[in-house]
Amino acid sequence: MQDITGVRVVSAAATVAALVFGVQGLSGGLPSLFGASRPVWFAATVVGGLAAALVLVVALRARDRRATAAAVSMLAFAVAWFVPGPVGSALSFVAQAALVAFGLLTVWAVRGVQRVLGWVVTTAAALWFVVGLLTQTVFVPGASQELLVVVFSIPVLLQAVAYLATAVLVAAPLLRTVGAGAGRLWDSAEVR
Repeated sequence: MQDITGVRVVSAAATVAALVFGVQGLSGGLPSLFGASRPVWFAATVVGGLAAALVLVVALRARDRRATAAAVSMLAFAVAWFVPGPVGSALSFVAQAALVAFGLLTVWAVRGVQRVLGWVVTTAAALWFVVGLLTQTVFVPGASQELLVVVFSIPVLLQAVAYLATAVLVAAPLLRTVGAGAGRLWDSAEVR
């Protein structure tokens, strides 16, 4: 990915895919805030899946492990949304594991704020897996309806945190351009 325009296009595609799945997590955890219908989420998931497929193809050609892990996570999650049953659950686990891998690769590769976001992605994705597994396997007798609503909202909110932090990380090439432009404007300003 030597061409800067290509990097920006792939970064934009990855950002779109991560935002789609982050907002889906928010809508699952906070349905009163997002009243989108099923056809809207269907279309958004298709767009997110296509964007993830584009990122995966480019990442594999460039041998970029971080981008590959992020793309595998987003593509597996998109496909899992359409496939019911055990195959969909397995794809969801693949998405979570790939997101943990993306977070860890980010932690090892970068410094500063991006490293902190890498830890956020890793922790949220790992907790998403563990809490999701517990909600599917552990039965709490006598639990009230309100408690169950809260318990089942936790995994999707962790999904939202993981994918929204991923969106910020994959948007870095786009944000660097904005930061450079703002820096030039600041340097050329007569009044500070």
